[in-house]
Amino acid sequence: MKMFSGKIKKIVCLFLFLALNPVSQSFGQDISVTATVDKNRLTLEDVLQLSIIIQGTQNTPPPELSSLPDFRVVSAGTSSSTQYINTQRSVSITYNYRLTPMNTGTFVIGPARVRANGKTYSTQPITIAVQKPSNRETAGNRTAFVVTTLSSNKAYVGEQLVYTFRVFHRIDAKNLNLSLPFDKTRFHKEELGEPKSYNKIINGLQYHVQELSLALFPLKKGQYEIPSSIIELDLIHSTQNRSSRDPFSQFFGRRTRAEHKVLRSQPLSIEVLPLPDGAPEGFENIIGQFNISAELGKNDLEVGDTTTLTLTVSGKGNVRDISFEEPALKGYFKIYPDKPEFHQTIRNNEIMGEKVFKFALVPLEAGSRTLPKFSLPFFDPGKAQYRVAQTPPIPLNIKPSATKEKLNLVQSRQQDAQAPEIEILGRDIFPIYTELDKFQNARSHSSAFLGISFGSPVILFILSAFIIKQQKRMKYDVAFYRRRNAYKNANQRLKKMSALEHSGLSAPKEFGRELSEILREYIGNKLNLQGKAITAEEVEIRLKEADYESAEVTRKLLERCETLQFAPTTRGSTKELLGESENLIKLLEKQS
Repeated sequence: MKMFSGKIKKIVCLFLFLALNPVSQSFGQDISVTATVDKNRLTLEDVLQLSIIIQGTQNTPPPELSSLPDFRVVSAGTSSSTQYINTQRSVSITYNYRLTPMNTGTFVIGPARVRANGKTYSTQPITIAVQKPSNRETAGNRTAFVVTTLSSNKAYVGEQLVYTFRVFHRIDAKNLNLSLPFDKTRFHKEELGEPKSYNKIINGLQYHVQELSLALFPLKKGQYEIPSSIIELDLIHSTQNRSSRDPFSQFFGRRTRAEHKVLRSQPLSIEVLPLPDGAPEGFENIIGQFNISAELGKNDLEVGDTTTLTLTVSGKGNVRDISFEEPALKGYFKIYPDKPEFHQTIRNNEIMGEKVFKFALVPLEAGSRTLPKFSLPFFDPGKAQYRVAQTPPIPLNIKPSATKEKLNLVQSRQQDAQAPEIEILGRDIFPIYTELDKFQNARSHSSAFLGISFGSPVILFILSAFIIKQQKRMKYDVAFYRRRNAYKNANQRLKKMSALEHSGLSAPKEFGRELSEILREYIGNKLNLQGKAITAEEVEIRLKEADYESAEVTRKLLERCETLQFAPTTRGSTKELLGESENLIKLLEKQS
């Protein structure tokens, strides 16, 4: 019995060894590599699923795909399989890719190469045909479609245009990823508030609409075409038959499947006109419609007193770019300019702004003075003409100072018999010696003491000059000021976001929008970029130009934030997203 039980143990151990030892696969199975697709014909709205299947091993590096310039390739993960057939172990691993077509035509997916056991294996090429979406379905009969509009197809350089993107879908949509096509060398863009969400009836069918608007400012004259905007999304279809009598359907609900779609808008044409001749003196490419006003703190004051001149410009257009020099009052006033304040609002899809300039004035002489008028030349695109906004002159009445400083230490009196001619009214801080024995030889000091005594003023002067230079740079060098305060401002806003996240009061949509704005503002401050309406792709390009190593990571994180704010139905881990944002900003700060 003991010998019999010992044999059983040996047989069991041998079986387990052969079943679990991965070396056995090399004797019973050869390596093969194949490529498959889920379809050979598709439209620009579809996505191609490419799978590279490696049989015979699971320990290989990822496949080397051939160049695919007409597709956008994204990894869709891997899956592995292990099977036992007649005591033979069979293993495989599958690499999945999502290919988004960018053009129509017939294309060949070249061989993918896999290196394993010192050999190179290649797949067979696959031919794919990509067509335009069918026009047989009207917009009202389609499950999902997009529409883009431009407020005008003709505009002057610098004139504000409104670009509106709308996605319509009749069923649930998740994982929305929007890509906007604007060329930063031709257009400057700014956000026009948060995306809107509403319902609309088309041909008797109800669609859910998500709308995003941007302000575009043309930078160069010429005829341009704005390419298609692209949005990727997953449409959620219900697959359960309503007439099914499955008794468990009431407990498990309807079954669903996700269909990944790529929707493209039609390209838009625009003609950008140059500004006409005849610009007034002092015109500095200010485009829009503006009002200007000037106000003085007080008109009656004394020499040495202070009053504040407040200059306010408001209207629609590029208010942010307006600037004014100090008023021509030198010789009569000391002038201390303050940092301008800018406030921006969105009204009826138009950018409205207000910029306030303040100057502290200290009069040096008494008399009547008149503050000169301020002029703002601008081009009004609505009337297609140049205009000049002006403030009226402001009179001032400056009186002599009511207080005078007096310093009398010695006062003469009339001579009389009892009083001396000079009366001492006060004494200096140091005594005045009148006798010779009061004078003594001063003790000589060491060279070190003399060096410190004479060197200290020089060191203090250099230190003071450096501090003053830094203060002036912080005040007048906007790029330096933004760069120095970028991390501090972002860190403060992230702490507020963390408090909201812990309290559970932040909605995913608002959370994504705020987090995206913090990241864009930080990057804009570090790189001195104007505005916060830059796309994730533009952020990656700018960071790469500035030699930041985390450019691609930044783009991917911004895309996740955009998905969270543009798709209200999406729910992600806001805590994880916040932590990644904090770590990314710390990493970018180290790389700067």
